[in-house]
Amino acid sequence: MAHPIPVSFFLVTTLLFFLNHSLSPAHAASELVEGVCHESQSYSFCIQALGSDPKTPAAKDYMDLAVIALKLGISNSTATRSYISRLYKNPKTDPRKKPALKGCLSGYDGAVGSFKSALGELKEDPLTANYDAKVASDGAVLCSDFLASAGIKDSSISDGNRFTSSFSNIAFVITNHLG
Repeated sequence: MAHPIPVSFFLVTTLLFFLNHSLSPAHAASELVEGVCHESQSYSFCIQALGSDPKTPAAKDYMDLAVIALKLGISNSTATRSYISRLYKNPKTDPRKKPALKGCLSGYDGAVGSFKSALGELKEDPLTANYDAKVASDGAVLCSDFLASAGIKDSSISDGNRFTSSFSNIAFVITNHLG
């Protein structure tokens, strides 16, 4: 006759499994990400964006997560700036669009610079890093305004503007926990 497994054994095993799972670094990182994303302007974008970086599951604290978010912001704003620069330099681009594109380039110089400054200031001056993370979105807003005033509709730039603003918001939320 088979011996039934005692209920206490089942309960202890289940409890150990859940304790191990809840104390794992990946679980702690996911709780950290969840908390940040609930504070952000776009929960779903935040989850996808931070989840896109393979270093996110290993993030131990807000500092680790801030580095990830700011590097994502730098990458996105740099790519958007490069795209705008190619349009601006393209001889086939309508000359009437050039002033707006030049304004966008200027805005993105500021966005990239703000993300980089925030990254450099994280450890020594989290309050200034927080400010720089927030103002990184100003370049995207400026670019949107230039495009609207010139009647330019470009989905790649518009997406870049939205993403830059979202990364700025995520980095601001995270760095707000450092001060």
